[in-house]
Amino acid sequence: MGLMNTKRLVKIKILQFGLCFCLCLILAAVAPLCRAAEPEDVHKTLENSISRASKAGSTTKKWMEKREGLIQELQELELKDAWTQFQLERTQRYLLSEKKNIAVLQENLVQAGKTQNTLAPFLEVLYFDLENHVKSDLPFAREERNKRLAFIRSSLDDPDASLSAKFGRLLEAIQIESDYGYSVDVTQEVVENIKGSPGQVFVFRLGRLGLFRLMEADSHVQKYTKTAGKWQDISKPNIGELRKAMEIARKKRVTTVVELPVGSPGQGQNGGKI
Repeated sequence: MGLMNTKRLVKIKILQFGLCFCLCLILAAVAPLCRAAEPEDVHKTLENSISRASKAGSTTKKWMEKREGLIQELQELELKDAWTQFQLERTQRYLLSEKKNIAVLQENLVQAGKTQNTLAPFLEVLYFDLENHVKSDLPFAREERNKRLAFIRSSLDDPDASLSAKFGRLLEAIQIESDYGYSVDVTQEVVENIKGSPGQVFVFRLGRLGLFRLMEADSHVQKYTKTAGKWQDISKPNIGELRKAMEIARKKRVTTVVELPVGSPGQGQNGGKI
């Protein structure tokens, strides 16, 4: 019995020692925590935490602002890229259109060259015909018509004048010559009379049917004959009809029928009448 009590006592002592040792270890571990839990330490810890959080918040804000700036810059770059792409596509379409236009212009230049090679000789032929027509026509408005021919000749010889301008001037002159055949006119000229001295005469042109002139003091009347190429006297009874025709041409008399010799001398003494 005494041995069993002794063993039980030893176990109790060992258990007590173990509990004391464990308690010491727990106290050693908890002691710093107990010290850190003091109000001043807790306040400092909170301040440090707040400071770190504030710094972290400021850094985060700056990063967010930078992120927003980068996003905006990226969007602007995307817009610029889209606009550049649009401009590039439009330029490509424009260049394609210009290439087609250039091809058309080149073809037009080739055709223009062919036209010029054909039209230039044709204009010379027209001028030659017009010049011969004026020379062989009735001798009226000679100074005016010769000046017109000289102007057209200088235009045709001008290397800087366009073919269209040359052609237009030539057609205008042809039109004027054509209009002479549908008009009447009365002019005054100074010619040599029978005595060889200068005298004033009235010249009446009836289209291209006839050209007459009334000599000074109504002494006699003449008609230009193309076959003879000169002025020839006609009978005095035609003087009254000629004066009547000149008054109609000057709009001093109502239009009426007049009798004037317009044919060739072979058709009768005074030629045909109108």
